[in-house]
Amino acid sequence: MKIIVVGAGKVGYSVADRLVKDEHDVYIVEKSAERIKNLENNLDVSLVNGNGSSLRLLQEIGMDDVGMLIAVTDSDEVNMLACTVAKLGGIPRTIARVRDNDYLKAGNRELQEKLGVDLFINPEMVTAQEILQVLQTPAALDVEDFARGAVRLMEFKIREHLDVCGRPLRDIEFPKGVLVVGILREGEMIIPHGESTLEYMDSVFFLGATAAISEVEGWFHVSQRPTKNVVIIGAGLIGRNLTRLLEEAGYYVKVIDKNMERCELLATQVNKSMVICGDGTDMSLLEAEEVADSDVIICLTDDDKLNLLVALLAKHLGVPKTIVRVGRPEYITLMEQVGIDIVFSPRLLTSGEILRMVRTGEDVVRISTFEGSKAEAVEVVLTSISPLVGKALKDIRLPGKALVGAVVRGDTTIVPTGSTILYDNDHIVFFSLPEHVNKLLTYLKQG
Repeated sequence: MKIIVVGAGKVGYSVADRLVKDEHDVYIVEKSAERIKNLENNLDVSLVNGNGSSLRLLQEIGMDDVGMLIAVTDSDEVNMLACTVAKLGGIPRTIARVRDNDYLKAGNRELQEKLGVDLFINPEMVTAQEILQVLQTPAALDVEDFARGAVRLMEFKIREHLDVCGRPLRDIEFPKGVLVVGILREGEMIIPHGESTLEYMDSVFFLGATAAISEVEGWFHVSQRPTKNVVIIGAGLIGRNLTRLLEEAGYYVKVIDKNMERCELLATQVNKSMVICGDGTDMSLLEAEEVADSDVIICLTDDDKLNLLVALLAKHLGVPKTIVRVGRPEYITLMEQVGIDIVFSPRLLTSGEILRMVRTGEDVVRISTFEGSKAEAVEVVLTSISPLVGKALKDIRLPGKALVGAVVRGDTTIVPTGSTILYDNDHIVFFSLPEHVNKLLTYLKQG
């Protein structure tokens, strides 16, 4: 597909990089000549220096065969205008990055349609919602639901030498309705088989019926202490969004930020949360505010090194769980290796959300990415022309490394075996390495 990306900032770069890997024909439009120059040797895309909301410029690129325009500049207004112009020019699908939460309200759906925007995406809200979901399942590093909640995928870290360590998967009795679909070991994603083993400090991905997955949580609860008291370092957009979400969900929240203006703004937006103006690296402040008594500390400043430092200080004080935001995705593995529990990149989360829309259609329902795009889970509805229909899994050879982790047929969730036969209208959830997903989806559409 020919896709135009307006804006070559961090999000624009990540989105374009993912699209190129999916073999799309990508054009990046950027006003800054310096940014264009920086991209020349880094991405295999067509670079256009100019205004992405200019109809003349879009016409010069050629709009007739463009399937989508994605506007991710730092300006909400420019992004929305670019989508409006694109729709007027005949581009069928548009995505606009917006940071103003007012545009995301349900009542503004009519405005969104009139502007010609198919999807508003707010990176800061996407990130806050992702963190909230993780906090609601204390033992898990990541949680994603599929098939309207019938299937759940959860990622756990083996932080103790459990009795399952070192044993082949085929010899481990997992809860009925649960399958191990991925193992992340020392930065490498493994699609497992019966002889694969679980080891200390592995991140393990379980997929299966939602009710059955909850039984796995008990294996990984180092502490039964519930997550209720949360400390947030940073009152920027992500921090403010997350504080409001946590307050609504019944958590007790303290927010620390050294910028008085941000603190005052957040204080007007919350009712019960405590907002403290101070330096999150000040040990005496952390001790005075009894940060050690919190269940989790979430570091959300724009400074990766500062976030790491505060998280390590909190670990020293005895905080059981640390969550850190990074601007540079390449730091994720390093931070996990020094003891940070959960590390996330807002731009990877955002590009993942955008990629979902690019890929989803009548047959692809949902796509989720994990561990800085080291793996993806894909929910697909089988059609009568699919090469999988009528065949048992043992007789199917999928392209690349992929595993069918769950099949939903009507109201029944099936964790498949080799003898499981697939039928028209089955919802199947794959777990795969990212570089194989596009080949997999192409294969499924072959009659």
